[in-house]
Amino acid sequence: MQIIFIRHGQGEHTLNIPQSLHIYDPALTNMGMMQAIGLAEEMPLNEDDILIVSPLRRTLQTAEIWSHKILCRKITTPIVSPRIFPQIPKAKNITM
Repeated sequence: MQIIFIRHGQGEHTLNIPQSLHIYDPALTNMGMMQAIGLAEEMPLNEDDILIVSPLRRTLQTAEIWSHKILCRKITTPIVSPRIFPQIPKAKNITM
């Protein structure tokens, strides 16, 4: 068994730092979508794989693109949610 940790593709929150760090639940950028497509080409999934994904939009989008047309198991849990950037001292983690 292998365990592989993958981060999401480029998110909107990284485009105009520090202002963009305040975007609520940022999506993938076009570049982030292309990165997820590249991930699917470089590390294709199969039906025996399990994806464990945080409930944030950019991670869900990355997982969806990576696993497109693959009937692997997908688990969404806040346990793997990101930790707060030190640049946002008053921010809180958002879980769904």
